[in-house]
Amino acid sequence: MKSIVNFVSRYITNVPAQVQRAWIPVVLLLIVFIGVCFAGIPKLQFDFTIERWLEQDDQAFVAYNQFHDQFGSEDGVVVVYKPKDGDVFSHDSLVAVQGIREDLINYWNDLGEGTESALDHVVKVDTLANAFVLSVEDDILLSTSLVGSDVPTSSIELEKIREKALSQRDFPLKYFSTDMKYGAIYIETNFGAIPLDEDENLSTNAANMDMTMETMSFEVEVTEEDENSMPRFKPTDMADYVALNAEITRILTKPEYAEHLEYYKVGNTIDSENQVKMGEEMGLLYMAALFVMLVLLFLLFRSFSGVIWPFVIIVLTSITTIGLAGWMGLSASPFIVLTILLILTIGMADAVHITSGYLFFRNKGYNFQEAMRATYEKAGIACLLTSVTTIVGLLSLCFTDIVPVRYFAIMSATGVAVAFLFTLYLLPILLKFWSPIAKNSGEKINIVSRFIDKVTPNIVPYIQKQLDGVIPLVLKSPILVVIPFIVIFAVCVYGAMQVKVDYSVLDQYTEDSNFYQSIKLMDEKMAGSSRISLYLDVKEDNALQNPEVLRVIENMQETLETKYSDYVITTSSIVDVVKDAYQKQNEGREDKYVIPSTKKELSQTLFMFNTADPEERSRLVSERYSKANITVTLKTYGSERYRDVFVEMKKDIYSSLELIKQDYPDATISVTGIFAMGMKAADYLIVTILQSFGMALLVISLILLVIFSSVKAGFISLIPNLIPSFLALGILGLMGKPLDFYTMMLAPIIIGISVDDTIHFITQYRVEVMKDNDIIRALKSTVKECGQAVVFTSMILGLGFGIMSVATTPGFENLGKFGFLSVLSGLLCDLFLTPALIILFQLKFKKSESSSSIDTAGSSDAETVENLAN
Repeated sequence: MKSIVNFVSRYITNVPAQVQRAWIPVVLLLIVFIGVCFAGIPKLQFDFTIERWLEQDDQAFVAYNQFHDQFGSEDGVVVVYKPKDGDVFSHDSLVAVQGIREDLINYWNDLGEGTESALDHVVKVDTLANAFVLSVEDDILLSTSLVGSDVPTSSIELEKIREKALSQRDFPLKYFSTDMKYGAIYIETNFGAIPLDEDENLSTNAANMDMTMETMSFEVEVTEEDENSMPRFKPTDMADYVALNAEITRILTKPEYAEHLEYYKVGNTIDSENQVKMGEEMGLLYMAALFVMLVLLFLLFRSFSGVIWPFVIIVLTSITTIGLAGWMGLSASPFIVLTILLILTIGMADAVHITSGYLFFRNKGYNFQEAMRATYEKAGIACLLTSVTTIVGLLSLCFTDIVPVRYFAIMSATGVAVAFLFTLYLLPILLKFWSPIAKNSGEKINIVSRFIDKVTPNIVPYIQKQLDGVIPLVLKSPILVVIPFIVIFAVCVYGAMQVKVDYSVLDQYTEDSNFYQSIKLMDEKMAGSSRISLYLDVKEDNALQNPEVLRVIENMQETLETKYSDYVITTSSIVDVVKDAYQKQNEGREDKYVIPSTKKELSQTLFMFNTADPEERSRLVSERYSKANITVTLKTYGSERYRDVFVEMKKDIYSSLELIKQDYPDATISVTGIFAMGMKAADYLIVTILQSFGMALLVISLILLVIFSSVKAGFISLIPNLIPSFLALGILGLMGKPLDFYTMMLAPIIIGISVDDTIHFITQYRVEVMKDNDIIRALKSTVKECGQAVVFTSMILGLGFGIMSVATTPGFENLGKFGFLSVLSGLLCDLFLTPALIILFQLKFKKSESSSSIDTAGSSDAETVENLAN
């Protein structure tokens, strides 16, 4: 292993000379590489929805597709409206709602022949105006609209409508609130239930890995035959959501409707608007971060080339990374914003180390070739190792069942690798073409450089002055320096042990946002903002025409509504319709709101209901009466609050299933839906944290051990990086705030990033201490030469994260704040804790431990470093 490291080190050292001799072929190869990657950008799919966060081969995915195949999509839109006159049964309110429905379903009247519309995705619209009511006429069960085609104008007729609606057991909360000040419009779509074409179906198993599971299943057994034959559906494109949302908004905001109604909307279609805004906001924040970083580079190098070339590196890296992701068949989630920021910060950091080293050696009087060789000999291998440790930290996130997190890890790791390759092979060519002018290089200072010197502040002397005081401060009492860090680390570990994992759809919204308020309104006034569907497959025709089976379902619904009343608002199934229809068939007698006692009566009731409203029947039970859809509407709480509740609900549901299995042993039940999928993803999140952090810690520890060929050096290198890694978890735990999908990724990412500067520091220190075994002199020299680059790279990384702290999305805001604090703590650990540990443990390296040939080239003293400052 040691020989491999030495070989790589020698190779990297010779790269500048090699690319200078063959710069034309190198540039041509890079152009071809960039061109191929650019062609992959259109292949990248953007999936910002939560339904496909888990793997498509999960057993629950099979059950969910079967549910879609039988009962259609549940990915719809709910519009809660508030009439401005305060009454959902007023004439103006009913006319407006009726008009909205007509516009949504009869949109094609205004379209030209062959013209497509986003409203093509609308399957059905249910409102108070067209809600069906069962009635009996001449012993025939009829399903009629509550309001009819024309809304009456007389108060007497309107009051009759109100009374009829109130008499329907399932209308309150579903179509109107108990105070009748709010109503709801349910827009059913075909999103997630559009069958793939036959050719697409054949290729999906192998290629469409970005289409992931939308459900949580209660361990439904799925055979290989079932999996191969299961129905496949097209993944929903974010553009389709955006387009449908625009059409719905266009209709709702028509003057004839908007003057009577206020709206509160929820659903993936509505969420797309937030995703677009979030993308636009993060784009602006990215540009702001880039601008600040370029200003920092300008202040450091005081040269336009020192600013432009790092910019070129990160732009090319971003393009190629996105293109490679497209070729790999990955899909982009909201985490792509973090990927681009990582590319920005890591690319900048590598460029700073190389350009800073180049200027340092030029100021010592080296010519271009000598300066580049010395820089790559000294900083090149460190850049490689830091890239490897960062990649390890990122790839540790691949050990998760959460698909967007895994894709983020792969994309980000690819970006870090590409950034290093461009720095290694392209930056020497760019610096040869146009490089910052070294003050002692003998080159003629042009007018632009003189102007820059006059108008821009030189912050390097100030930084150097502060760095000069670091080692004397540490020397006063190394143990007193170490103790505060140990205390902070212990507190962070304690806090990390207290942290809870919590996922909620509200994590991406501020409390004053319309989407947040809409969800709260649905929970407080209507039937709830979340929904799960119990998919019962009895596996025998006509089993659901057995009264005993329906009574089990009835008891299960009652248990869910009563035992979990703090969470469950309503339940509905074929049972409710059967009891309503049977009551209507028996003159509306209250004691007849029951399930018929005999199979014959039940079959007759179901037959009459199917004749009256076959469409509604198909949404509740399959044609052969072997499969049922039982809907449970819930209040929206976080996964932490629901975790134990779901476990108890599972027990009750399975208890009901066991009763059905007494007569139908092959019966199965699963829980499907977006909400259930989010709960399962949160469970995976806990495992992900432990696996990713543990894996990153283990692999990086082994890398450090191999790099420095010393247990002591590996230990000293690792300790300063544990505090930044635990900091975010510790603060969250101490503050009682939960860990979400965004902050979860901080620990493995930070340990991968923060170890970068430590590697640069220890690598430089090893070179210095091997000269004369003088630890103090070596530390002073290391801090003077390496400290400046460490400060600037930390500023760049900190700003990269910190810029997100002003985001309106709470998840990104927390990621920005805690990421900035972690990077800042990493800088303090590198400048103070690392030297203190080196002094306490008397870390030295033997000559045989290094094959470096830069002992003389690596020498540095205060005078030569000051050349860069001056």
